[in-house]
Amino acid sequence: MVRLCGASLGLFAFAIAIFQGLLAGNPALVVLSRALWALVLFCMIGLIAGWVSYRVLDEHALQRSREMFSEIQEEEDAETSAGSRLVDAGRPASGGSETSVPSQAAAGN
Repeated sequence: MVRLCGASLGLFAFAIAIFQGLLAGNPALVVLSRALWALVLFCMIGLIAGWVSYRVLDEHALQRSREMFSEIQEEEDAETSAGSRLVDAGRPASGGSETSVPSQAAAGN
């Protein structure tokens, strides 16, 4: 999209410069040199405008997807946190220190 915008704007400026130069009766060398400068300049302007529009559309799409799928994400987060509470309820109240006691006793022998 960026290159397409730059190429389109550059070629449009080139065509306009050729047309205006020939209508004014300027020599072909002058018309062609001005048209090439217009091509390069407007191609750069088009590339910048295309990049900006690409970024705007990308940010809009990202924001839109966050809005659309935020409800699904919130539901998944709620299910995950409920599942972790169930796992925590099944663990011993001492925090699993039973497994560390035999290893400390073995180290003391």
